[in-house]
Amino acid sequence: MDNLLQRDLGSSLLSMAIILGWLGLFFVFLRILTISIKRILESIFKKS
Repeated sequence: MDNLLQRDLGSSLLSMAIILGWLGLFFVFLRILTISIKRILESIFKKS
């Protein structure tokens, strides 16, 4: 019984870590995207 609980806890912690990792990657990608869009818009409006 204890072994089953430990395995269940480990798998749930692993899935939590995977979800948090994907969220972190998503936020990093979003940040890079917004910075690049901001730079593109700045360069467009600087030329005109």
